[in-house]
Amino acid sequence: MARYMKLPIRGEEGKLVYGDDIIDNIVLLAVEEISGVELYSSNPKKKSNAIKVTKLKDGVHVDVVVKIYYAQSVSETAFKIQESIRHNVEAMTECHIASVNVSIKGVSFDDKTEESNVALTNVKQDGHV
Repeated sequence: MARYMKLPIRGEEGKLVYGDDIIDNIVLLAVEEISGVELYSSNPKKKSNAIKVTKLKDGVHVDVVVKIYYAQSVSETAFKIQESIRHNVEAMTECHIASVNVSIKGVSFDDKTEESNVALTNVKQDGHV
């Protein structure tokens, strides 16, 4: 379902069309912005089942299922995800976000992520960022 909007352009009217998957893609990018978070999907090749966007009269409702790195605070990370999604969708489209529901379904113990966090901490302690 595309959304149409008339916009005045130099005294003329134009049309702005949002495709069906545009909000899904913006949500995907918003989640990827946050370090230590990845979408949780039963099929690793298909990330779309971890994002559900519902458009209603009161606004857009977003449900996201994620997996986080074990050393992160669950509540702080969930709040960051909510704020990132809300900000990105509202900034890139004219859509109002009514709710963002974050479900954390798993914890990652990935050694690569841990090594990069330790290296970053060592760099900060040395005073070189």
